[in-house]
Amino acid sequence: MAEKKCDVLIAGVGGQGIVLCSDILGAACITEGVPVKGAEVHGMAQRGGSVEAHVRIGCIYGPRIPEGCADVLIAMEPLEGARLSHYLKDGGTAIVNTWKIPLLGQDYDQDDMLKIISRKTQYIVARDFTSRALETGTIRTLNVLMLGAAAKSVPLKRESIVSAIERNVKKEFVPVNIAAFSLGQQI
Repeated sequence: MAEKKCDVLIAGVGGQGIVLCSDILGAACITEGVPVKGAEVHGMAQRGGSVEAHVRIGCIYGPRIPEGCADVLIAMEPLEGARLSHYLKDGGTAIVNTWKIPLLGQDYDQDDMLKIISRKTQYIVARDFTSRALETGTIRTLNVLMLGAAAKSVPLKRESIVSAIERNVKKEFVPVNIAAFSLGQQI
């Protein structure tokens, strides 16, 4: 088996499915027999607060990604992506949802957040992933859609990720999530 190493940081706010997204990645690693470590930081997640998940594919060390070492940043909210962009290694890949959630009534310019992320990498895929998720019929597929967009930067087989979706998502939501993952892969 070729060595598979990749540190993935998933960032957003409570309710966006960050933990499920990390669970899917972890389950896909287990399917492939690849060591995986992970950690989550929830904060005030139930109130729309910050959530981050660290997934260390092929890692035998600690579960948290050291600053400046993440290969991939999946930012489901632009402010949270900018806030955690210091974890991204120079030249890493950032998948950023440009649809913003103004926190506590405070507005901000998402372009400013993208500029902050661009200080770490030129490899940014910035889209309104929320609107794309709504094309599947539910916003609740945002996490899996963005995972699909990040899949080409993650050393896991599509079949392993799809299998992990089938095992980790409620049965009635599996088809729409697989469709969202496929849609994300086209981005």
